[in-house]
Amino acid sequence: MSMGRGQPRYLPGELNTKIVMGTVTSFGNDYGWIEDCIFFSSDAIIGSIPLRTGDKVLAFVEEDPLSHELKATEVCVSSEEGVSKDADSKVKDLSVCVSQVKKNFIYIGDEYYFYLDSISKAILGFTPREGDWLDIEYSVEQGSPKITVHSVKATQRRQLEEVCVTSIHKRKGMLNHTIFFTLDSLNLPLGYTPILGHMVNVVIIQSTQQNYKWRAISMTPISPTVVGIGPRNSSSLLFLYQ
Repeated sequence: MSMGRGQPRYLPGELNTKIVMGTVTSFGNDYGWIEDCIFFSSDAIIGSIPLRTGDKVLAFVEEDPLSHELKATEVCVSSEEGVSKDADSKVKDLSVCVSQVKKNFIYIGDEYYFYLDSISKAILGFTPREGDWLDIEYSVEQGSPKITVHSVKATQRRQLEEVCVTSIHKRKGMLNHTIFFTLDSLNLPLGYTPILGHMVNVVIIQSTQQNYKWRAISMTPISPTVVGIGPRNSSSLLFLYQ
């Protein structure tokens, strides 16, 4: 994440707020970024522990309702005591497969669910689908099947270059015969639609989709002019992750 982006300028409006747990992905003298999407200034850092890139932090995050930019107004290094995962801890962690999605309600197994709000969705970077694997840090609401999620990320996330669109049927397709995608949940450049034979760069996540174990969440054509590109050999990069 480039440090030249500068501080977001919020537009007037009522802010959505949430306490989140995340990792500092860049930090300079005056400001930094959490999970590459939450801005914070040095004035927002509280506590005496020096902050460094890679630190896990707790942050009070505001989302502007018009610009949808995220800004942390308070940031502190997460203490081991505060996020302990032992048997007596209220905060637990879990790798889990999404069993069902209804709007922004994410169901895991037959017993629990959580609401994916706009801040958590921005940090995650995609909308989960049935079969996606997620790592979550959560606490259970007493007597309720609803859980409170403190942090969420894809269990496995990869970035691949030069993969081939090998099949498309209606709004679903395959890359290199092994990576599933659906146009309903794929992040694409404005005006671009993948066509059989296109060579693309993709971001994929671990996801159980019938006989496949990867789902593409973002796709970008290698060439800015993709009209007329014919089928080519699939890249072998995928085999690094099988």
